[in-house]
Amino acid sequence: MPDVRIKTPNLDEIFEKWKLLAVRNDKKKMEKQFGTKGAIFSLDAISAAEYVKDTQKEAAIYFAIKKTVGAVPKDAEEKIVLAPRVVREIFYSFKGEGKLNKENWKGDEKVPTYETIQAVSCKKCSGKGFTEEKCKTCKGTGKIEEKLTVLTGEEQKKEEKPFSYPCGVCFGTGTRKIKCSDCEGHKSVFKYQILPVPFKTVVTGIPVLHSSAQTKYEKEIERDLHQIIEEVEGIRFNDFKELESKSEASLGYWNKNIKKTINSAGSDYKSHSKDKEAQITTQIYLFPMIQMFCETKRGSKFEIYSLGSANKFMIYSNF
Repeated sequence: MPDVRIKTPNLDEIFEKWKLLAVRNDKKKMEKQFGTKGAIFSLDAISAAEYVKDTQKEAAIYFAIKKTVGAVPKDAEEKIVLAPRVVREIFYSFKGEGKLNKENWKGDEKVPTYETIQAVSCKKCSGKGFTEEKCKTCKGTGKIEEKLTVLTGEEQKKEEKPFSYPCGVCFGTGTRKIKCSDCEGHKSVFKYQILPVPFKTVVTGIPVLHSSAQTKYEKEIERDLHQIIEEVEGIRFNDFKELESKSEASLGYWNKNIKKTINSAGSDYKSHSKDKEAQITTQIYLFPMIQMFCETKRGSKFEIYSLGSANKFMIYSNF
């Protein structure tokens, strides 16, 4: 893009446009602040030369983005826990609720979902809650084998006779039941998913304005530029490097506030460029701004701001 010098409106043009707007909005106030007692009120008697006390040249940078509100990561997480841990978790259910408004939501964007809770039979114990091992007391036979001493006949001859009885440790089964270390005897473990909250996907256009004048009208200017951008003239740039290198020559003036504003706008632009939910939809606009410090015949102070070139500009005032 070749260097372009934009012509700013002169003070008389700005002041004349403001007078017409001000008298249309509140003629009585204009008469009170600028009229002469006993004389017919006339706008021709109100001049910038008399009532504009000082001026300051500033600049504004504007671009617009399209933001998709409601988009969250689509991947799900899965957790596997023991039964007692399930009741310690807070679950969410959106069944039958439809899509939610993200702006009204308080909390994480991915949450444990009630409908996904599922019991899974424990693999280690095959869903029995215990594992079995050979009884160490009876060595897996289920019986305790002992020897009885028997005295036989008149001579009381000592003999040993076999004697067996069911093992009292394994109840005669030959095996012992050990609580499963994986499911802790609950037969199952439980799994559930942490899923994205089902937000509505809303695409909105958002104006972004940075002004070195830092007026209280920035939100109003943002809105106006977003709606009627073709009715005000500025210089368009495709990237901030180009704007930074050519802004001083394009405006024909410079100050520290303008430099600081361009740096701030550049950081903002870079952040939006990296935002996966946002898309920049316009070129970058550089607008001249004139700030006029005024005082009425009655001593009331007010300011007038112009935004744009001599060909097309908008005005704002706190009169």
